Amino acid sequence: TGLQFLSIIAVSILVLFVQAAAQAQDVRFPGSVQLKTYTSKKYAVTIGLPESWVLDAPIRNEIWLAFGEIRGAWSGCFVRMSEVQYAGLSKPEELFASVDQKKFIEMNSVSMPDIKVHVYDIAYLSGRKARRVVYSGTDSGVKTGAVSYQALDGDRTFTVSCFSKASQFSLLYNDFEQIISSFRFLTNSRAR
Repeated sequence: TGLQFLSIIAVSILVLFVQAAAQAQDVRFPGSVQLKTYTSKKYAVTIGLPESWVLDAPIRNEIWLAFGEIRGAWSGCFVRMSEVQYAGLSKPEELFASVDQKKFIEMNSVSMPDIKVHVYDIAYLSGRKARRVVYSGTDSGVKTGAVSYQALDGDRTFTVSCFSKASQFSLLYNDFEQIISSFRFLTNSRAR
């Protein structure tokens, strides 16, 4: 009977372990997302977006705006370029220091009043130093999670951002990082 009891405990632990592993990675959608490369000759940049996504008409200063599903969950990404006069005279660290986490929250709380920043650090985008921000909040009535990278290219800043419903964000985060890491500057002629 003691041996049976230990067997039952061992099987129960194994079942719990398998359930936890299945929750950690959605086994219905193994592997990485297949990306299709998009190139902008005008802005000299390229990115890979999921093959199944649909490009939407850019709004404001987006180069690309795309939506679709990854692993059965709605999501989207955009690449945006902004002209920043004299930014090319600054080092990336100086530009990033001009917008601290508090200022980021203040600027974005207009459209996302309940914004919460989870990560605010320096990473790399196409080999260049970039500001990385992971944040969440309610955008147009939808609880949203997002990861954004912003890098300097001369007097231009490029923002690459991916987002999903907040409840799906942790499932899609690695896919978003895959998409963002596919972004490339095609020229080295601008200041880094």
